[in-house]
Amino acid sequence: MKGTISIRRTAFIWLAGLMATIGVFAAITSYFLVRNEASDFLDNQLRQIALYVGDAPPVPADGPVGDVPHDPEDDFVIQVWDVAGRPSRLSHPAVDIPQQSYTGFADISTAQENWRVYTLATSNRTVQVSQDMSVRQELAASAALQAALPIIVLIPLSLLTLSWIIDRIMARLNRLAVTVASRDARADDPVPIDDVPAEVVPFVSSINLLLARLRALLERQRRFISDAAHELRTPLSALQIQIDNLRHDDRDGRFSQRLTELEAGISRATSLVSKLLRLARYDANETAPAPQPIDLVQLALDTVARLTPLAESRQIDLGITRRDGAITIGALADFEIILDNLVENAVRYAPPGGMVDVAVVAAGQEARIEIRDTGPGIADEEMPRVFERFFRARPQDSEGSGLGLAIAKAAAERQGARLTLAMREDGLGLVASLVVPLAPMKASR
Repeated sequence: MKGTISIRRTAFIWLAGLMATIGVFAAITSYFLVRNEASDFLDNQLRQIALYVGDAPPVPADGPVGDVPHDPEDDFVIQVWDVAGRPSRLSHPAVDIPQQSYTGFADISTAQENWRVYTLATSNRTVQVSQDMSVRQELAASAALQAALPIIVLIPLSLLTLSWIIDRIMARLNRLAVTVASRDARADDPVPIDDVPAEVVPFVSSINLLLARLRALLERQRRFISDAAHELRTPLSALQIQIDNLRHDDRDGRFSQRLTELEAGISRATSLVSKLLRLARYDANETAPAPQPIDLVQLALDTVARLTPLAESRQIDLGITRRDGAITIGALADFEIILDNLVENAVRYAPPGGMVDVAVVAAGQEARIEIRDTGPGIADEEMPRVFERFFRARPQDSEGSGLGLAIAKAAAERQGARLTLAMREDGLGLVASLVVPLAPMKASR
């Protein structure tokens, strides 16, 4: 068995890898974006220092030395006063920022702008450097935006990746659900746990244990039905022999009527036991007899011939109305069981003087055997239950054990045929249809 994989561990590995990838990518991208912004800012500082260093006369910012491409708003305002308070150096004479008397930082507002000012007051001069507050705010906003931009871009990508990760993790659970849902009730092998997540293994093991108990219960039920049917056949056969002996010895006919009733009861019990035994064999999923070509028309003729005495005793007109040539492949015994049950049901439910018509219709790659009767039909609310065991549609006093259609359905399923019941188009009876695939035609030479 392959090692099971934990959902928790898988999710942790995938999510940790996703978060690490996002973090590294965001950090690298933010680093390069902010580095470029900081580089431009620091280059401008170098330019400003070069312009105003020492006691040389000031160079205009837009002069030949200051023609490096830059934003004029980013320039610093440099002000120098001598000990007497006279201005000795002004980078921007048009900007009037009051002289501060102490060393340190200050926020100063003028008629034009708000400024962040640093003042260096010494014994022989006062140097004051100022920067526009809007420039500082723009730099801060730009840096924050460039730092957040990778995260903003990665959020939808990470959600898509996370959705793919979840789908990949849940795919194994979906495969497990499909495996469980597609299992046949008669399957003997347990649900495989090779590709099952570790957290679900106890649950799957519990399902396998429950299925094993269910299989054991069904097997005990099938064995009980089979054993009971076998045990009942012997005493019923013995009773039939005793009745035959009594009938032989009943020379004056005193017990003839009672013996006939008793014989009919034993015959019904024998039929019921045989049907129970047949159902038990179908439930046990016994191997079907070897398939062989079956002439559906001949099958219908043989069935009608077997049940003609029953139809005549009930004054039912039983016959074949259509005989399309049709050959299928299957077990003849199963098809005989199906047709016998369908036609016998139709004969028993049809009223005296009624009709039962059998038709063999070939259409395309399929053939259909239809049994139409003039009986009472089946109510719509009872139609879904007609193939249940021991279910008998109205009228309840009709003959039968309620097993014929269940046996026919089981035999049809084993042969891969479709068996359906429906009311006739005119509403005067029932139509039973058995649809089977036609045998492939051999290529002629």
